[in-house]
Amino acid sequence: MDMNLIVNNTLAELKEEGYMEKVIRKHLEKTIEDVVEDSLRSWSDFGKKMKERIKEQMDFSLENLDIPSYNHLIMNVIKGELNRAMADEGTKMIQEQMQELLGTAKEEYKLSDLIKQMVEDDCELDELWYEDYKEITVIVEEKYGNQYIYIDPEEEKDWYECKYMIALNKDGTVWRSDVDKKNFENRVIMGGIYGLERMIFQMWTRKSKLIIDNYETSFTNPEYE
Repeated sequence: MDMNLIVNNTLAELKEEGYMEKVIRKHLEKTIEDVVEDSLRSWSDFGKKMKERIKEQMDFSLENLDIPSYNHLIMNVIKGELNRAMADEGTKMIQEQMQELLGTAKEEYKLSDLIKQMVEDDCELDELWYEDYKEITVIVEEKYGNQYIYIDPEEEKDWYECKYMIALNKDGTVWRSDVDKKNFENRVIMGGIYGLERMIFQMWTRKSKLIIDNYETSFTNPEYE
């Protein structure tokens, strides 16, 4: 009994009946939707990696089958589903994430609140002993006719070493903001900014005002307060 002949004949019959395309489409719809969602949230190069992964899997599992048009059929189905998923699911997720990201921006922020958020993001206060304290860097200065704010989770940093930078217009609105010396215009922000970085991005996009209020530069373990 030639099992390979039986398998090839059966696959040929199923192909003519359109059965394989239906099964492939059903499973690909769910699989690709899941991959699109996971990829957008993890900063992946979705289109490139997805196509490479599918091609690798299909080439490996089908290389010994004796149906010349079988790979072509599958890749056509994948291409169609991939385009549909990117158009439908991708666009929907991007709209939802951008609405969530930009819809919560405020007209005014306080410097003290930004500092507290940085301490929460970057400083491990819960590891401090009872009498220990954590010093940070905060620099507020006038340069080039504008006000610049530099903050960093480490102490005694020069302005050019600070992780966060916010530049204000004369009316106090944010006109520029950098994180790790990178501005948001040159960065991919989908699904990957949180905490203080998120707040600064929201301030920059809405051109919010930053109020320079009283702030602290020394922090202790809140458990002992």
